[in-house]
Order: sequence, then structure tokens, then C-alpha cells
Amino acid sequence: MLPAIELHNISKTFTERNWKTFLFRKPHYTKALDHISLTVKQGEVMGLLGPNGAGKTTLIKILATLISPDNGTGVAAGYSLTEQTLNIRKKIGLVGTNDRTFYWRLTGRENLDFFATLYNLTGSIKKKRIEQVLELTAMEKKADFRFMEYSSGQKQRLSIARALLSQPDILLLDEATTSLDPIAKRKLLDFTRNTLVQKEQKTIIWCTHNLHEANEICDRLTILHEGRILHSGSKLFIKSLINKETPYSLTVDTLHHALKKQTDFQLVSTDASESITCHISIKHENIPTLIHNLTNDGVKIYECRQLTQSLEAAFRRLIANQPQSRHNGY
Repeated sequence: MLPAIELHNISKTFTERNWKTFLFRKPHYTKALDHISLTVKQGEVMGLLGPNGAGKTTLIKILATLISPDNGTGVAAGYSLTEQTLNIRKKIGLVGTNDRTFYWRLTGRENLDFFATLYNLTGSIKKKRIEQVLELTAMEKKADFRFMEYSSGQKQRLSIARALLSQPDILLLDEATTSLDPIAKRKLLDFTRNTLVQKEQKTIIWCTHNLHEANEICDRLTILHEGRILHSGSKLFIKSLINKETPYSLTVDTLHHALKKQTDFQLVSTDASESITCHISIKHENIPTLIHNLTNDGVKIYECRQLTQSLEAAFRRLIANQPQSRHNGY
């Protein structure tokens, strides 16, 4: 089976123009993407992670054929990113956070009717497709309300409905949960996984800097930092990259010096019964030796358990270990 998306050495540099570049006649170049190579399988949810300015939105815009790369080649839905852009647009749906692309005084149905016409849908086919996407996004009851009356979650659902009008194979969701309240966010995550992926079999690029939602919804993760891919793989693989030392929680009767000198030592609590709980990081194979040394010195160990390290911790460590970029500057 051919991959849904395949990129090879994609690069993009922007030229910034402002009063400084005008005054000193020296343009400011920002390298947004630096030789990005990436493969996304059909039917999977690929999480595109990174802090603000990492290049996520630029990559999404290139995949949506809104901008062209300076260098590199790519294929999306079987078509060339640089030579078959019109074909790609029929196969890709883009969901962003900009609700200004809708007409606020029109109803949801009227908005979809307008955009369906842009997709060259007409007559009964157009009407049927609008009803289908309204049903898929559970927006039938709100379809005849004006867009300005929608909540943030309803606006985002209509944005997804619009993206589904052309029956795309690939969906690009760029910070789709931004500005949503927890309930609306929960509904969108469930809808994406249960309907778009399991029922509709869509390939999805989920672009976010929220590690918790990426951990929940994505099959694989790609971490971008300053225009470069740091790592790409399964969630377990990303966590394993920094799990050279495993986090543990120990509850003891005495705070021994052997505990204090461990990596990431943190005193968690001391209760009335004089037991002490602390967290440390240690290589998994070294934990038996530590316990043996503690018991030999008379320390009572009430509990020793391995902690689950969050994806967010893995992400922060990966970013922190990267050298400072020199791509940008005057």
C-alpha cells in the first residue's frame, strides 16, 4: 500500500520585510523548514508536534498547496506537491482556527452551500453531500442558525464539515482545539478518533503543541524544532529516547544520602507516621543495587514503584537537548 504522504528534503525560507530591512537594506531570512523528510501511512493519525515557531503551520500549508516549497519533492494522495496541486486540493481537507473564512451572517447550511459550489458540486449531489457532512459532524440541528450564533465548538465542527465536502482522503487539522472549552475539546477528540478515523478511514495530520491530546489521539508522532525533524515514530519510541533513566517513587523511613544523590531527586511528602516519599530517576538495572544498599544500611522500604513518564516530559527533554539554531538573524 502506497503511503498517503511522502516528503523528501522539503525546505522553505521566508524573507521578512519591515522598517529595519528597509532602513539597512539587509533582508531578514527565516528558514521555516530545513530538509523535512516524512512518511505518513494511509489511515493513521500523525501528530505534528512542536513549540510555536517550529514550522508546523508552514508544513501544513505546503501539504495543502497554499504555498510552494523552495526545495524538495513530495507526494500527497498519489499526486506531486509541486506539479499536481489541483488534484491534491480535491483530496485534502484543511481545518484551521480562522473562522473569518466563513460568512458570519449566513447560516451554517448556506455557508456549506457556498463552499460546495466552489468544489464544483451542483444540484442534488450538492444537497446530498451537505446533508451528509452535517450528519457526520452532528450539526443538523444547528445547520439553519447563523454562523455568528455558533459556539467555538460548533464553529470548529462546521469547519470540519466544510473540509469533508469534497470527500478528501487526507485531513490537515492545524491547532484544531485552540480556543475550545474542555467539553468541546473532548467532543472533537472523540469525533476525530471514532468517526473520522474509524468510520471514515481518513488519514489525518494532527498539528498541535498540546502533548496530552497528541498522546491520546495520534498513532505516531513527529517532533519539529526550529524547522527540523528531531524524531518521528511511535509514542513509545519517543518516550524511550529520553528514558535512559526511569522515574521511580520510593517510600522509606529514613532519607538516606544514596537517595539524595540520584538524578531528579524530589522530596514528595513526609506523613505523620514518619514515612518519607521521594521521586528519583535511575537506570532500571540499577534499582536492585540501590534497594540492596539501602536495606544493608538499615533503611526500611515501604514501597518502590516505577512511575509512568508523561509524553510532555519526553518532549521537553528532547527540545532542551537541542543546540540553539542559527537559521534566523539580520
